[in-house]
Amino acid sequence: MKIDAGPVAEYPKMARVEERVVLRERDGIPLTAEIYVPKGEGPFPPLLYMHGGGWAAGSAIQFRKSAMRLAEAGYVVVNLDYSLAPEHPFPCALEDSIYACRWIAEYIGAYNGDPGNVLIAGSSAGANLAAATVVAFKDELLSSLDEGEFAGMPIDFAGALLIYGIYDLYLLSEEEPETWDGMIEWMFNAAYLGPHYLSQYRNPLVSPVCAAHLERFPPTYISCGDEDLLVGQSLALAAALTRVRVPTTLSVVEGLSHAFVHISHILPAAEAEVQRMCRWLEHRAGRAGGSQAPPNQMRDGPGRTGQ
Repeated sequence: MKIDAGPVAEYPKMARVEERVVLRERDGIPLTAEIYVPKGEGPFPPLLYMHGGGWAAGSAIQFRKSAMRLAEAGYVVVNLDYSLAPEHPFPCALEDSIYACRWIAEYIGAYNGDPGNVLIAGSSAGANLAAATVVAFKDELLSSLDEGEFAGMPIDFAGALLIYGIYDLYLLSEEEPETWDGMIEWMFNAAYLGPHYLSQYRNPLVSPVCAAHLERFPPTYISCGDEDLLVGQSLALAAALTRVRVPTTLSVVEGLSHAFVHISHILPAAEAEVQRMCRWLEHRAGRAGGSQAPPNQMRDGPGRTGQ
């Protein structure tokens, strides 16, 4: 499926690309990922990337360019093909993400990765899964999700990069614009959460803003466009994290809507934001020159920042 608009955007050059790595099989269904190893000596910090698609669509290959841009910053990126709804409703995709974090900690050394601190990233529904994965580990909500050879293995996250995500399903239902034309009712509720979705709205593994211990979150970068219908979600999570003093950068970019990372090659504002994300990742690994950006820095567009 062709997802790029305008001129063809070349994939970033990698030292190694593995297009289908099988992490495990469950009930005869393989959990696979693409793995991108950047150029350089390494070993590199590992980053788990969760693609978007409303929990019911999307794939690693469709989001390959976005994930490779993050790998360019000096990370071994594991681009996960998690289970999709409605065939595999909540919490299947979350279980896949939890397992992938532990797989990375165990096996990423074979891909020139440093199995120390894992970073996690995602876009749209993938950002929800990334944030929910952090909650599962940090709020110790793994008892019903632990399984397989890595059950019980803790993960210490070095950072979270969350791109135009969904973090509060109750707020989303309150703000649903008419232009969404029932998408929340079907994709976000019935397909992913099932017929009793209302009972899940306050579940912190569905709505991460409801987590009991948000103060345990790692440093977090939250990005969205000011024309995105989901902008309220990013504002809500940033407010919740800064309230408990988690080092948080919120970047709300003027003139951008949802999924802008896909077309960053034709939108200068989107390209600038991708570069900011990569610089933030570089700082998280301590490889960038200069001093790290101060925590709780709130951005509202290129060239305009404030506390």
